[in-house]
Amino acid sequence: MEHKKNIILFAGLFFFLSGLVPIARAQIPQWEKCGSFIEPASEELLDPEPRGPVNVEADRVESEKDGVSVFSGDVKFRRRGQWLDADEVFYDKPNDTVEAFGDVRYQDATMDVISDSAKVNLETDIGEAENARYFLRDYHARGEAGEVERESSIKTELREATFTTCDIGNHAWQLKADRVSLDHEEGVGWARGARLKLWDTTVFYVPFLRFPIDDRRKSGFLVPSAGRSSNSGIDASTPYYWNIAPNLDATLTPRYLSQRGPMMEGEVRYLNPSNFGRIRGSFLPHDAKRDDYRGAFSYRHSGSPRPRWFTNLDLNLVSDDRYFEDFGNSLSIASTTVLNNSLDIGYQGNGWNALGRFQGFQTIDRSIPASARPYQRLPQFLVDGFFPDQLLGLDVDFHGEVVRFGRDAGPPTGALRLDFWPTVSLPFRTPGTFFTPSIGVRDTRYFLEHAPAGTDSTLSRTLPIFSMDTGAIFERSLTLWGNDVRQTLEPRAYYLYVPFENQEALPVFDSAPLDFYFSRLFQPNRFTGADRLNDANQLTLAVTTRLLQSNTGAELLRASIGQIQFFRDRKVTMPGFAEETDSSSLVIGEVAARLAQAWSLRGELRFDPHTEQTALGAAELHYRGNEGGLFNINYRFRRDFLEQVDVSGRYPIADNWNVVGRWYQSITDGRLLEMLGGVEYDSCCWAIRLVGRSYITNIEGDRNNSILVQLELKGLGNVGQNVERLLERSVLGYSEQF
Repeated sequence: MEHKKNIILFAGLFFFLSGLVPIARAQIPQWEKCGSFIEPASEELLDPEPRGPVNVEADRVESEKDGVSVFSGDVKFRRRGQWLDADEVFYDKPNDTVEAFGDVRYQDATMDVISDSAKVNLETDIGEAENARYFLRDYHARGEAGEVERESSIKTELREATFTTCDIGNHAWQLKADRVSLDHEEGVGWARGARLKLWDTTVFYVPFLRFPIDDRRKSGFLVPSAGRSSNSGIDASTPYYWNIAPNLDATLTPRYLSQRGPMMEGEVRYLNPSNFGRIRGSFLPHDAKRDDYRGAFSYRHSGSPRPRWFTNLDLNLVSDDRYFEDFGNSLSIASTTVLNNSLDIGYQGNGWNALGRFQGFQTIDRSIPASARPYQRLPQFLVDGFFPDQLLGLDVDFHGEVVRFGRDAGPPTGALRLDFWPTVSLPFRTPGTFFTPSIGVRDTRYFLEHAPAGTDSTLSRTLPIFSMDTGAIFERSLTLWGNDVRQTLEPRAYYLYVPFENQEALPVFDSAPLDFYFSRLFQPNRFTGADRLNDANQLTLAVTTRLLQSNTGAELLRASIGQIQFFRDRKVTMPGFAEETDSSSLVIGEVAARLAQAWSLRGELRFDPHTEQTALGAAELHYRGNEGGLFNINYRFRRDFLEQVDVSGRYPIADNWNVVGRWYQSITDGRLLEMLGGVEYDSCCWAIRLVGRSYITNIEGDRNNSILVQLELKGLGNVGQNVERLLERSVLGYSEQF
């Protein structure tokens, strides 16, 4: 039976029930793997914006003109995006009230609410419900409330309310409060008599708790953390979040390290329509272990003040050269040698861009002498452009730079350098081949400040650069292990000619030899920067083959090998290096393969044919199973420099239980760079991680040993240190299972 005239009756009841659970909705992140407690009975329920006609069905209807209308016997209210079921519904027209009894159930796109009864005044929009249970469909959260009172969309009062993300029947954790008051206009709630229960045992009680109930940020204390390490002793901190404005906030973190003393850390973030940034700082007034103050400062800003214009600011300072060793939490941070400080102002044109930069550095590696520290760029101007398909089909490429270098130690202590590098090329392409001849000129000029006695203060270098790049792609279809695949064969040849010019008199400000990797086979200069331009008369020969899945195009295998043939000795070198006289380069090979659905392999090999020895080797084997298993083994070798093996993984030992670990070893000197091992339990409801860790913090080989514990109540917060972030950094591919 359809009663469209009663739409307002059920719309009012819908509105009341939909406001029962804002506290839970604000607390839960989305967990796609966890599913939901109650699956939707119809796809129509998943419409986030209820709309369309309203249908009402009931076994019996008793209606009085000026009295009470009664709907009874399996009452069903249906509207796209909203459903309401009840055993009996009373509509009191004189008092404009609606009452629903007997297994009242409300459903929409986000939640299910079940209660014994519900009552709402349609005129004042004040209502109440008893013995309500709610389930958040997308967030794997649920709760109960013995009594609910709602005053329109302004306030909601809940008594004996609970909240958890655990499955029904699982009591791992539950948040319970005697009374909860929700202010929907301000977006805040107050809980009185709040208790955190673990397995039905109260472990935390707070008489009064203020919390957010929507996406609006609120000031207040965050979850504290604590841990212990051999470097600093007990480490405890309690962050305070300050919501200054909608586009501005700050986090202040008092921190105490038992072997060093009290420390203050802070972070300020801002987000404006045309810029955003972050300021971080830390200050330890007196470090008991060093008998001195310690501190660090970082400021990063990015903006676009006008269309096509952009700015970037990156400032980094530390009080001393051992700051990262003592307060960093990883080997990579502890090994930081130079901090960048720069300001960039740029413009992005159509096919070209310009950049102005001021850049300095703080060297914190005490082993680097003053004469080897980087020069400051005060300032630097860069212009780059690429204009394809110009006159006669030519591609035009341009690079220009004007920069002033400065440094306290020399010689030289400073100079102005101008570098201009225009190039034109004429590409010829067919569906399976390409041929691109190019010619360019690189002109570099120096105006030295305080040049050494007997040397010119004005220096220059002008050289032509000629190259030809050609290649082809051949394909064939074949069947491997019952799968249809396509194999490609992609030979490539690259010829480069640059005449020799003696460059020993030119200073070195920002040039260094490039590492030799596969793409370096096709670059016109083997040095970074503009201070050195290699002489070249050489031919690169390389070939790549791929295996592609015929139906999807997915790459199953890619293997490449190449070598440079030199037709003359290379006389241009860095200071202190001898001329290169070999007739050919290292043979370099790369491979990447997906061995199976869960296995992948990457490798690189550099072989010296003149000494018949391997110069460099690297291999990475990765496994990622469907049940959360991970395995990584990385091997790195560079002759006369390093040999390392890095093994990490996660192994499931029971439902939701895993062991995790990492072993990072230097084979060359027998040093253990990092060792990590632990156990974790991870479910949709809660997680606990216990990890022991030891790693080297400096070049002297000092170690930091620590034990870290993290208890995570999903949807509520964390207690302890952020072990999850450490594991993501140490174990390749690690992420939460849920």
